[in-house]
Amino acid sequence: MLPEFDKAVGKHKDAARALCFGDSWFQYPPHPTDLNKQIAKLFKGTLFLREGVAGRDSAMWKRALPRIQREIGTYRFHAILLSTGGNDIVGSELSEYVKTASQPQSPGDFPWGEIPVAVFDHIRLETFGLALRYAVNDIKEVVQFRDLYSPESIIYVHNYDYIWPSGIGYKLGPFKMEPWVKPYLDDVGLTDKNAQRVVTHWLIDQFTRELKAFVSQRANMVLVDSRGALKTQSQWENEIHPTAKGFETIARRFWKPALSGVLR
Repeated sequence: MLPEFDKAVGKHKDAARALCFGDSWFQYPPHPTDLNKQIAKLFKGTLFLREGVAGRDSAMWKRALPRIQREIGTYRFHAILLSTGGNDIVGSELSEYVKTASQPQSPGDFPWGEIPVAVFDHIRLETFGLALRYAVNDIKEVVQFRDLYSPESIIYVHNYDYIWPSGIGYKLGPFKMEPWVKPYLDDVGLTDKNAQRVVTHWLIDQFTRELKAFVSQRANMVLVDSRGALKTQSQWENEIHPTAKGFETIARRFWKPALSGVLR
């Protein structure tokens, strides 16, 4: 919370400061398992301002931007960690760009390269391309705040990992959520498990391509590419969230090397 963070900054003036702004990978209730908390365990000499919200999509991101702008200007973080795009790429937005094989297809003006058959048949390419651009534009707004108020801060973005369309949703006691991916793919006739993995791999790869291009054109930005970190479905608690050990693996193998020397 901001009051506690502000108090800690006043008490520990020489400590490294990091902002973690994003979605459920930065705040996965109720267990202390998410990526934000795993990174904090690795860098105990850093003060973390936690701005993660489970289920945060593009609209929620935009509503939080005025507060994030103030925080960047006030605290001039050593590192700004962003987790966004997952809910727009392989989350609830998936329903907007899946299609049956018989429905028309338009690739738009996007540099897709070779497209797998299952993707061509079942993903509305032009609509998905627009979703990618919206996701990157959300990141761009934070970069602009950084450039204006704290240009020395290093911004870190990431691309999640290859998910498993398992049909397993989020559970918290008696509360249960529907899964994010498999039902939408099943509904448009894409029921083969291997083909579903081909499609979801491709979606993540396209998100990564857009992130790489964006990061390469900005100063003080790093892409943490954690694709392939989790090899088995057992490392995932549900379709789009790793287990505690899964989050720990991603933090140690990919985030720790990227953040070392900046955080402590």
